[in-house]
Amino acid sequence: MFRRFVIRDVTILLGTVAAWWLSLTVDPGTGLASGLSIAAGVGAAICAYNLHEWGHLVGARLTHSVYVPAKRIFSPFLFSYDDQQNTREQFLLMSLAGFAATALFVVAFVVWMPQDQQAGRIALRGALVLAGLTVIIEFPIFFRALLGNKVPRTGMFKGPTVGGRD
Repeated sequence: MFRRFVIRDVTILLGTVAAWWLSLTVDPGTGLASGLSIAAGVGAAICAYNLHEWGHLVGARLTHSVYVPAKRIFSPFLFSYDDQQNTREQFLLMSLAGFAATALFVVAFVVWMPQDQQAGRIALRGALVLAGLTVIIEFPIFFRALLGNKVPRTGMFKGPTVGGRD
């Protein structure tokens, strides 16, 4: 079911690694080196975003949550959470798994991204922007569920659900 998303995200990761490697092998200061560095940095930020989304999916699966998988390969989301069939606790743990993935990539990027390279600077700043968006967009939803007694409405996709305690 998520095989095509695994293929998509591994392809993005491999393309990012290739662009990064190529950016280091061409003549520095050239337009090609700059273009490859930008592609590598943006690609690394996209990989970080994808890790965040996979973290949510892992959390949903570990809590036996019910969700609707994304239908389009170009969807920025892997699934839509079913706010009617899942509990507040499942929602909170699914959310925390995404936050943990975000914390993981932020720490990894701060520690290992080479800031003497354009790609590293772009990747780190992209990761920090994504983490900031997580705080601005997802934290309020999380805290509304934490302090409330129901699952916030989050459904984006319509269709057959999967998951649960089959």
